[in-house]
Amino acid sequence: MTDPVPTSISLVRSNDAGRGIRWWADSITWLFGDIARLGVWVAMLICFFLLLTPLNWFPFIGSVASYLLWFVFSGGLMVAARKTGRGQTPSFGDLFAGFGPQGGALVGAGLLILAASLAVVGLMLAVGLGAFVGSMLSAASLADLEARPLAVLSIGWGSLLLLLCCLFLFVPISMAAWLAPALIMLRGASPVDALRMSLAACRRNLGALTVYGLVFVGLAFVATLMFLIGWIFLVPLTFLSTYAAFRDMFDTEVEVLDAVASQPS
Repeated sequence: MTDPVPTSISLVRSNDAGRGIRWWADSITWLFGDIARLGVWVAMLICFFLLLTPLNWFPFIGSVASYLLWFVFSGGLMVAARKTGRGQTPSFGDLFAGFGPQGGALVGAGLLILAASLAVVGLMLAVGLGAFVGSMLSAASLADLEARPLAVLSIGWGSLLLLLCCLFLFVPISMAAWLAPALIMLRGASPVDALRMSLAACRRNLGALTVYGLVFVGLAFVATLMFLIGWIFLVPLTFLSTYAAFRDMFDTEVEVLDAVASQPS
């Protein structure tokens, strides 16, 4: 594996909305274009889930460990995705590539995302508890017994709106986490820079990201109808399409290859 190349926020490129479909199309071509690649990806993802699932049996600590390991394994899968995108067959050992020199940065990024997520959850709990106590006190202060249910209902709608606003905060957190493993593993970015660049890339490609998300919802629905078999293929496609998006937004090799291909022979 070649050493990661540090990148800059100025390398983030904007893409049209149609690229969201292209990322999925590329991932399908890469995964199903060669039976050997397909076999390696299925084997890696089965091992991936077999290693992480038992951790979730332990309350809190197991969930935290599982989340941090998800970041580390995602880094390794980005290495496998780069090989696949270049027409190579990844090795099963690529799954564990994140435990190398970039392992600390991957864990650091995971900790930052986890801290941000816990902060939002804490905010939602505080808003919900505060709204509940406020509604009870307001209702208790009313002399008109018939007006109390209406007072509680009106405050309840306001609380629901506040909770939805808090829930919306998970959107930028997810955007920051999406491309961070690829930026750390393939570009040598620090945890903070990786999260910042991933968020900036998503903001500059909102149209493509929206189309990408809508396609995922459709594929997830189909995969669910197929039960376990559908998700065995959808999860590798998700990692490969993530790499396809990363390549479009950050990888300068794409521009070089496109420029060479467009030259007259």
